Amino acid sequence: MAVAPDGSLLVRERIVFDFLGDFTGAYRDIPVRPGESIDDVQVSEEGRAYRPGGDTKLGSSDMPDRYGVDATSKRVRIVWHYQASSEQRTFTISYRFRGLAVAYDDIVDVFLNVWGGHWPVGLDDLTAQVDLPGTAQLGPTYLVYGHPAWVRGVVARTPTAATLRAVSIPSHQIVAFRVVFPRSLLTSTAGAKVVPGTGLSRVIDEERAGEAAYLHDRAKLDDAKRHFGRTLGYLALIGLLPALGLVALTWMIFGREPRTTYDREYEQEPPTDSPPALVPPLLRQQTEPGSPEWTATLFDLIRRGRLTSTPITTERKLWGGLRHEQVSDLQVGQGSDSIETTPYENAVVDVADDVLADGPVALSKFRDRITEHRPENSKRFTAFKEGVGTAIGEHKWYVGTGARMLGLSIAVFVAAAIILLWVAIDGWRSSVPRWHDVVLAALGACAVANAAVLVAAATRVRLWRRRTMKGEEEAQRWEALRRYLTDFPRLQEAPPATLELWERFLVYGIAFGIAERVLQAAHLHMPEELHDRSTIYWISPTGDLGSGATALAIGDLSSGFGSALAPPSSGRGGGFSGGGGGGGGGGGGGAW
Repeated sequence: MAVAPDGSLLVRERIVFDFLGDFTGAYRDIPVRPGESIDDVQVSEEGRAYRPGGDTKLGSSDMPDRYGVDATSKRVRIVWHYQASSEQRTFTISYRFRGLAVAYDDIVDVFLNVWGGHWPVGLDDLTAQVDLPGTAQLGPTYLVYGHPAWVRGVVARTPTAATLRAVSIPSHQIVAFRVVFPRSLLTSTAGAKVVPGTGLSRVIDEERAGEAAYLHDRAKLDDAKRHFGRTLGYLALIGLLPALGLVALTWMIFGREPRTTYDREYEQEPPTDSPPALVPPLLRQQTEPGSPEWTATLFDLIRRGRLTSTPITTERKLWGGLRHEQVSDLQVGQGSDSIETTPYENAVVDVADDVLADGPVALSKFRDRITEHRPENSKRFTAFKEGVGTAIGEHKWYVGTGARMLGLSIAVFVAAAIILLWVAIDGWRSSVPRWHDVVLAALGACAVANAAVLVAAATRVRLWRRRTMKGEEEAQRWEALRRYLTDFPRLQEAPPATLELWERFLVYGIAFGIAERVLQAAHLHMPEELHDRSTIYWISPTGDLGSGATALAIGDLSSGFGSALAPPSSGRGGGFSGGGGGGGGGGGGGAW
């Protein structure tokens, strides 16, 4: 390119394309700023001038050797048409650029992006030359710079021209060429932008500031890499402490259980009428029951007469069928339909009705019968869990307002992460990252880490949900009953006097997962006339814990019911399937 005597730039670009396949068009976008303009556009190839008037729509088809120009307030687009097929072609684009050179009182500043940041491909070798409008002395008013500092290249100057060469330029990387020469070389400023005052000191200050910023970034990055452990420590603090602080604050405000005046160690009978399916979730501060609650509900239905049970003896196979043993069992049958049941108890009744469709069934056979219709019974188990959750909600035992605080905090961290990472990625320089881009990216990653910690905390409901005063008092009383049943066999206290209380103990013991402790107490303390009348206790005369019907390892029964009621596995498999510069100009281009 050459600087004309009036300050305008006469630009001549020589662009080499290596085509692989068939191509018919190419374009060049040149950004323009306010006060800048481009005219006198020409396209040629090996001395053969293209004709104007070609289609300027990208991807369009037109006669070869034609070009068109489309100008807007922000860019000038040059489109040319040709026929190429897996070959190398060289095109020459020339135009006059007015208003880019800045004429001060002392110097002229030509700051041009000789390679634009919009090119989607890299460049192996770039050369640029600026011919001066006259002869300049190689002194302090004649300066040449290449930008940015991280691009590999060199600049040189002679009295009549300045040159730049850069190699291995990555895609989307701007390369800028800045040439400063005395204003006295111009005969007019008709093609330049005139700025009053001196400009040499301004240019030198800008270049020094740019170099200082680059060196500062490099020093910061080198320091962070040299002290990698310290850097990781800072990132861990920023990535975890804010979220952990919010979690602690959320628990203190919303998750800490209220204080009550209850101070008893034991409750000698069920403190309220809450059904056995609801009590363990209350103690866990949850809303979903499991197989122990389902099993306890089944035994409670037997206790209340909705189902019936009769002591029987069944045969159990041992040693792979080589040995048989007679064990005590309970035969379960239909009871009275007049017994009032809750919606979630109806789900248990539906499973029992399905099992008992052909008549009474031994309790030890329940699991196999449930498994025979697993899809339907699995849905009933789901209905049971949903019904229990609904019932717990109706009791208003919990206050979960802390979830709002966690949700808002997660949203803030996610929004911060998106903004920080977007800004960092948008300005990222892959070859030599800037310090502030690295900091923004690190802060964005820390925001993601904080959001992840809060999401993990949100799964721990005790951190953001607490019981109401009523719920906490009831939970403490039921916890006292659980301690009583756990310690019951060794307590030197008078045993329960009524069969109903003994049977309720067993039902809640099943729900708590401590049925064996209640059975042990029954062996030791339950009067014979009471266990003879019980529908859910069956203790053999020997007093052997392994021979009682309800000592059929209730824990095994409960886990067996849980596996039988679980949804069936699909059994499906899977596999793979197919499917930096501050100058003007620059821009980019492409071909089709």
